[in-house]
Amino acid sequence: MMRRRGFTLIELLVVIAIIAILAAILFPVFAKAREKARQASCSSNEKQIALAIMQYSQDYDEMYPRGYTTPPARDWKSDCEPYIKNTQVFRCPSVPAQGSGYGYSWWMATSTGRPLAQIDMPARTCLFNEIIGSVDRSAPWGYNTNDQRFEPGPRHTDGLNMAFADGHVKWLRKDDRGLTAPAAWNLNGTWWQPTDTLP
Repeated sequence: MMRRRGFTLIELLVVIAIIAILAAILFPVFAKAREKARQASCSSNEKQIALAIMQYSQDYDEMYPRGYTTPPARDWKSDCEPYIKNTQVFRCPSVPAQGSGYGYSWWMATSTGRPLAQIDMPARTCLFNEIIGSVDRSAPWGYNTNDQRFEPGPRHTDGLNMAFADGHVKWLRKDDRGLTAPAAWNLNGTWWQPTDTLP
């Protein structure tokens, strides 16, 4: 009768070392895959919001939603809500709990809305994008100038999703032309201004 032999300490240590090496290799791959899934979910959210904005504009004489109002009046998000039944689309899955993570274009953000006809190149004009900071809806005009920043927020693999005025959504690197151009910002660098120079 053959006697069973157990694993030696060396064999166990080799197996543990192999598992640790595989884990070290695979964990970053899993993290990157998870972030790509969040990026795709965020892009889908932005597409739904962009479609809601397009529906709103068709119902309201081809005007984009208003960008800011004095509380408690409605703003662009409130104007879109009747067209979106799930308000979770206003939250990027990669954003921290506070704030929505999306900012409406300051150029579009008039108190009455901007006509669709005023945009010469809608496929190259920003409608809204991911931002750093969040809107304080209790503050006048929907923002708090003391502690909020509204720069493009590159939270998806060093880039961000941006919805354009024609309704399409595109992922852009944070250093893409147009996002970093001096003409794209106001004097204090806190509001992104859309231009027709985006790729």
